[in-house]
Amino acid sequence: MDAGPGGGREHPPSLPDRAHKISERLDGLILQEAARAGGKSPAYRELADRVNRIAGRSVISRDTIRNLHQATTQKGQSPNPTVETLDWLGLAFGIRCGATYFLDDAKAAVVDEQLLALDALANIRAAAGNAGVIGLAQRASGLSDNSLHMLAALADRLSALEAEAAGDGGGAPTGSPKKAAEKDR
Repeated sequence: MDAGPGGGREHPPSLPDRAHKISERLDGLILQEAARAGGKSPAYRELADRVNRIAGRSVISRDTIRNLHQATTQKGQSPNPTVETLDWLGLAFGIRCGATYFLDDAKAAVVDEQLLALDALANIRAAAGNAGVIGLAQRASGLSDNSLHMLAALADRLSALEAEAAGDGGGAPTGSPKKAAEKDR
């Protein structure tokens, strides 16, 4: 049975496409780690040392990690890592399904969602040390869903106002998109 265009068979991604997919996923993991570390990204050597320590042997070099992150080798070719290399690299970021994470979009989406949930839990844990946050949560516990949505919207608006006042410009523009565009001129 011939599977022409639309015939149901998927062709594996080309090596450059695969390299870019790995690069994007690795970049996301590095950025998440940097966000947790106050903006400091791990160095390629640091990542290679971590991978090799977890593996108990030398399985990757800083140059290989750099090549994977940049989706190209120093000779301008697309890197072609082994499944084992990707598995160990994933483990260095706490991901058990390393190669699958780097190569499979559906699995990556599930893992990324779990990583975001873990980050949210870490933020909640940090906020739990703040007595004001605990008191607010206790008072909000008896509110209706509608009131909770209003409280969340109020908290978002207050955060944006505080960011604006601090000069971060982190607040979302208020008003219509047209007014926001005029304000930027």
